[in-house]
Amino acid sequence: MEKLDAFLGRHMAPLIVLFVLAGIALPDVFSPINDYTMALFAFMTFANSLGGGFREMKNVVLHPLPVLVIFVLLHVAMPLLTLLAGSLLFPEAPLFTTGLVLEYAIPTGVASLLWVSLAQGNTTMCLSVVLLDTLLAPFVIPLTLRLLVGSVVEMDTMSMMGDLMIMVAIPALIAMTMYHCSKGRVAQTWKPRLAPYAKLTMLLLVMANATGCAPFLRQITPTLARVIAAVFALCLLGFFLGYWAGRAMGVDFPTLVTMSLNTGIRNIAAGSVLAIAYFPGDVLFPVAFSPLFLQATTAVIVKVLHATAPGRAWRAAQASSGETGVTVSR
Repeated sequence: MEKLDAFLGRHMAPLIVLFVLAGIALPDVFSPINDYTMALFAFMTFANSLGGGFREMKNVVLHPLPVLVIFVLLHVAMPLLTLLAGSLLFPEAPLFTTGLVLEYAIPTGVASLLWVSLAQGNTTMCLSVVLLDTLLAPFVIPLTLRLLVGSVVEMDTMSMMGDLMIMVAIPALIAMTMYHCSKGRVAQTWKPRLAPYAKLTMLLLVMANATGCAPFLRQITPTLARVIAAVFALCLLGFFLGYWAGRAMGVDFPTLVTMSLNTGIRNIAAGSVLAIAYFPGDVLFPVAFSPLFLQATTAVIVKVLHATAPGRAWRAAQASSGETGVTVSR
């Protein structure tokens, strides 16, 4: 299982693209998985939250400014910019705009922990952001959607909050409580054992969600082409906003990496589950199509971050102090 987990970690970006394409190519085969997405997502949240407890959250209190900036970018700047872009690009198709806003209303992705670790970022701060954003998701997502696109679609806000509690908040709280009560032992025992299953679960969710894209891709219209281009552009924008915010604040390179990746990576699976459960089909397309770009783009962003002036200076300092870093060429 350790070898399987290492293999999945090394090849997650191409595997996600492969599973998305499988879902698009064989929607009738894989769409039944959608009946189990809530349970699968709850398990994935639980397994990925076993690495930290309530003590790790004190990092937010001790170093609040970078975390606060990440949250402003995640839940204020990006949703507003997405709404503006969607309104300008798709005035005749407001449901696509709703899908884009949903994509940028969801919390930062748990996958950011993997990428921040590979890129030698501030993993403690990343874990704090992921846990806090996960716990706030049942309140932040419905509120953002209600404020920005509530006039476009009817939403059952209370049911959505309930499902988010089941999928995200409660599993995360259980995992954090177990971590706290075991004094961190579950991070060395349960988490490594569940890690490959969590990665496989994410691939299944991505594939199941991609089945909703199949009807749209059978006939690409100019509007769909604009949606695809917008998804890619907004994906890049999230990373760059985090990067330049960190540069403006003058943070160290590991924190700069974390701000860039936490702002750019979203929990797309959560958005797809919500889109399927609560919105018309057109809303799903921008969300379910995002994994095609996100992981591959993240791999490129990691390389770019280490090629920037702060990245080169940090690596030179590491080399002069005799420390070695991990390879980020994946």
